[in-house]
Amino acid sequence: MLSQLSIKNIAVIQSAQISFENGFNVFTGETGAGKSILIGAIGAVLGARTSKELIRTGENKASVSALFTEISESVCRKLNELGFETDNNELLIERDITAESTVCRVNGKLSTVAMLKSIGALLIHTHGQHDSQLLSDPETHLGFTDSFGKLEPLIAKYRESYDRFCDIKRKLSGLETDEAAKARKIDLLQYQINEIETAALVDGEDEELASRRRMMNNSEKLIEILQSCRRNLMGDDGQEGAVSQLFSASEDLEKAADYIDGMDKAAQTVSGFGYELEDIVRQIRQQLDMLEFDPRELDEIEDRLDIINRLKKKYGGSISDILAFADEAKAKLEEIELSDEIAEKLRVELEKVKLETVELAAELTEARKKAASLLIEEVKRELRELDMPAVQMDIEMRSKALSESGADEAEFLLSVNPGESLKPLSKIASGGEMSRIMLGIKNVLSGREDIATLIFDEIDTGISGRAAQKVGAKLKSAAKNRQVICVTHLVQVAAYGSHHLLIEKNVVNDRTFTEIKSLDFEGRAAEIARIMNGEPITELAMQNARELLKEYSA
Repeated sequence: MLSQLSIKNIAVIQSAQISFENGFNVFTGETGAGKSILIGAIGAVLGARTSKELIRTGENKASVSALFTEISESVCRKLNELGFETDNNELLIERDITAESTVCRVNGKLSTVAMLKSIGALLIHTHGQHDSQLLSDPETHLGFTDSFGKLEPLIAKYRESYDRFCDIKRKLSGLETDEAAKARKIDLLQYQINEIETAALVDGEDEELASRRRMMNNSEKLIEILQSCRRNLMGDDGQEGAVSQLFSASEDLEKAADYIDGMDKAAQTVSGFGYELEDIVRQIRQQLDMLEFDPRELDEIEDRLDIINRLKKKYGGSISDILAFADEAKAKLEEIELSDEIAEKLRVELEKVKLETVELAAELTEARKKAASLLIEEVKRELRELDMPAVQMDIEMRSKALSESGADEAEFLLSVNPGESLKPLSKIASGGEMSRIMLGIKNVLSGREDIATLIFDEIDTGISGRAAQKVGAKLKSAAKNRQVICVTHLVQVAAYGSHHLLIEKNVVNDRTFTEIKSLDFEGRAAEIARIMNGEPITELAMQNARELLKEYSA
């Protein structure tokens, strides 16, 4: 169960430490005091979406933490599955929120929001005041039946078969084009493949051709530069080149070596420079030979690059892309040419998978009918305890074409007055009846789930008088086997609480602060009196409130 909740800098709540108890915990307070913020903070620590707008004005960070005790075996298994350790059957979840990021921790270890969601789904179920509106949409009714019957494994098995059925249908539809369209596609693919293969492309040749063209277009200038370099190195008529001068210098140094130690090494070094320059001269000669080209070669290069660039515009930005396009076109052509054979295989497979899907849909339908019958009986029993003694209820199951959810549609039918025929719930139920029906359904579903804490956020909206008293009694009864937390504006509900918390909003120095405090008996009586009669609270109102608390807590 949820034992402690710590909130800091979330909206109007600057700081709050809230202790919860087992049984029926109720929250009351003026409208706008921060009850919805409290529920939002619990949602945040369980992985709900948050935003920087949640952070209190003037602060950089908001945080919320929740301590759970006596956690169930299913929660422990989930924690172990996610790599978290448990200590003394306790669980601490923390979440820090800044404008840029959110940081989550589970028992002190970093976690993701997705992990919080998967853990939170096993800890708390929250039922809001708007949940009753779900009943107005018949499409949600089938989901209640599936949840009650715990049909998720069967639904998953059906959905896997249905998805395979749809996938085969899509493939078959893609193959079953008319003959004229098929012929046009074959002609196009053959033309594209032939155009690419005729070009006989070699990956990287465009770069080599472009480099050769660049050199050829600048050949005259390059010849002049290289010839000048060769003259400087080798010399010409009337001018000695650098190579000859180096060899002459080497000879002089060898002569000097007869008289000066170390000059022989210098002579060898200089001579080595001369040989290296000779190698460079040979390279220059080779380059000059390459620059002597036939003008027709340049035309051939230009033509080849034109072909490559034209293919690039049609099939890809590089030669490798063009070749990949050709491979893909060949695969498509082979698929089309073999389409009749492939289509026949797909038709056989489609019939097999369709039969399997239809059988699973029928199995799902039967399971839903059984679950619906039991669900209705349990919900009617709940509703009779919620001051709807004459209620009649049923689920109309209708067949439909195969879909992701099966071959069924479901709609709740209702009659609240004797002698009235069953009619669609969404058309005849009042707001208060919707709230009670939803509470009845939630009670039935929660009784089949291993959830330690249920939160009801003003689910009593639209209810008053004796019906409200019945709702309070039902919530207290639900709290016998699990923790129930309820936000309410109704005296008849609040008076049934075993632990009463008051949410108050105050303004200090033009700043709004929300305080949450636990009430003793006299504090509860004062709050009950305020809800019943408003302020100022009279002694008569206090006396009535005390009597109500004693009666409802008996």
